[in-house]
Amino acid sequence: MSTKIQGAVAALSALALLTACTPSSDDPDATRNGANKTAEAAADPVFRVGAITSEAAESASESTPSSQPSDATSSVAPSESADAATAMPGAGDFGEVTESGDDIDLEAGQRIGISVENADLSDISVTEEAHPRIAHDPGTFFDASGTVLETDDDAHAGSSTPSSTESGTADDGSKDAETDDKDTAEAVAAPDESAAWISTYGLVADSEYTVKVTATTADGDEVDLDATITVGDSDGAPMSVRTTLADDQTVGVAAPIMLNFGSTVSKDFRDDVERRLSVKVTDEDGKEREVEGSWGWLYDDPQSRLHFRPKEFWPAHSKVSVDVPLKDVPTGENSVGQNDLTLDFEIGRKQVVKADAQSHRMTVTRDGKTVMDFPASLGAPKSPSYNGTHVVMSKAADYTMTSEQWDYETDVQWAVRIHNNGEFIHAAPWSAGVQGSQNVSHGCINLTTERAKEYYDSAIFGDPVEVTGSQVSLSTNDSDISDWVYSWDEWKKLSALD
Repeated sequence: MSTKIQGAVAALSALALLTACTPSSDDPDATRNGANKTAEAAADPVFRVGAITSEAAESASESTPSSQPSDATSSVAPSESADAATAMPGAGDFGEVTESGDDIDLEAGQRIGISVENADLSDISVTEEAHPRIAHDPGTFFDASGTVLETDDDAHAGSSTPSSTESGTADDGSKDAETDDKDTAEAVAAPDESAAWISTYGLVADSEYTVKVTATTADGDEVDLDATITVGDSDGAPMSVRTTLADDQTVGVAAPIMLNFGSTVSKDFRDDVERRLSVKVTDEDGKEREVEGSWGWLYDDPQSRLHFRPKEFWPAHSKVSVDVPLKDVPTGENSVGQNDLTLDFEIGRKQVVKADAQSHRMTVTRDGKTVMDFPASLGAPKSPSYNGTHVVMSKAADYTMTSEQWDYETDVQWAVRIHNNGEFIHAAPWSAGVQGSQNVSHGCINLTTERAKEYYDSAIFGDPVEVTGSQVSLSTNDSDISDWVYSWDEWKKLSALD
């Protein structure tokens, strides 16, 4: 917890304590009666809304979560009260006193800070007008001592967990508009004894936010605050984001969602970028499917690359919707997102290739049934194929294969690229006599022309190709698609989120 944040929250308690206990005259009865009147006046909640730097917000959120809220008044020693109160001369770390209808000007990249005196926060809703698809900001709640409060994860609407958004589905498979609107309007519930809240997301440039806050007094009265936050333009350089997939494209079950940025996203800003992304999976009738998955930041090449993959392969015959609302979102100290991006594609049949360097065979299963079982020749001992899960990247009916390492240039047919290290499945009539008995290729999977054509016709981008039986394995380096080389635990560590 930073000193700045602790001082701000402690000041709230100090102000409440001082207001309730200061005598109004020298007469003892008047003192007692005056104190009661002052206490009644102090019972009106006082809201403050302002900017918190990302550094201060991160420092504050590292304080130990508390499931036993502290007593606000007992947390401030009398000797500290005057200093704490003086530290907030009308405009403290949580901003100036805010009333309903106020319009507050803040800067891009900062966090929103909200605090209340003489009451407890009940719920908070922050809607970003520029990106209405982001329904909520879960934020972090604090008690009056500045300690992080535990919250119910289910109350954190707008979570970036891209597996199951309970939006509701009508009988005809269409989205239930009433349910969706309700979810959009739902506020984030505050834990008991909440005195302050700091947003999770940084503010987006050239945007307008609607802030709705409800606080509950000691008497049980609810008081609402509605305010608007306006964020001015940013002078940051625009950074584009694009994807290699296309709308309505049908892909295989191992296809990752790949986002490529026009430059490097600073590490300090990657969590805020990632939180804004969402992935929704439905079946062919529009019913949502629960799919566990995670985003992973791969090594910069030199631009930043962000991929999403499920824990297991995608369920076959699914529809996937991706939302990437990054326009004007800070991506670095001097850069912001240039554009929003949406993507809707389909997962086709589950076709899996298994090629074994020991048995010298390649089998293809489709939705659990074997549809091809071919003799094959894989990489020779001096130029072995690589164990691991490859992914179909592209294919060409005619292709010229070249290798500086092995000094050859050869025209081949029915070439299906499965890795950008030079591995293909392709026709190799010159090795037909040893296919099924020897490995003689330079790392590719050799088939006869007829068999290569049959497989070529069936292959689509994103199909998995699993190679076994070799003495070397794929690495995560120097690859456009290495997502399935990582174990699931390794992959999750590539996320910028805890």
